[in-house]
Amino acid sequence: MTGSVGKIYSEAIFELAAEQSCAGQVFEELEALKKIWTDNPGIAKLLSAPTLSVSEKLKVTEKTFKGRVSEMVYNFLCVITEKGRAGALVEIADSYKEKWYQTENIAEVTVTTSAPLSAELREKLVKKLETAYKKKVILEEKTDSSLIGGIVVKYGNEMLDGSVKNRLDSIQKQIKGIIA
Repeated sequence: MTGSVGKIYSEAIFELAAEQSCAGQVFEELEALKKIWTDNPGIAKLLSAPTLSVSEKLKVTEKTFKGRVSEMVYNFLCVITEKGRAGALVEIADSYKEKWYQTENIAEVTVTTSAPLSAELREKLVKKLETAYKKKVILEEKTDSSLIGGIVVKYGNEMLDGSVKNRLDSIQKQIKGIIA
């Protein structure tokens, strides 16, 4: 769950983007900016530095982002820079993503298996998950050899653990319960 700053700013830009029918483009640009902020934490520090004036920060924003993002996202960057909220961009982008996925009926599902999924199995799994959740599914795949086999599916607060490791752990607990 994102905090109030991320939620407030993301709702503001989402409403504006929805009015101008560019919410998808803004989503993609915010995701790209989130990656830039994550890969280069110095950007947020620079745009939040108390030693720089707001006009200096806006000049940095202009030189770095003007013409590289849409006018709406550029103006949004200027607003959060002026308000001293540039450090919250990742939080804002995460909150926007939640709203975008909710609006577009998208479920981001994490699947962990002991070995990478084949293309055929991935396709079948996505179809089953889309049927189960009644949403378009974006699959994030992870591998964990300790699972031995089977699959672990996570969506929101829901987790389905069908791994061999989980079954063995369950059997081990039952045996310990009988012996104890």
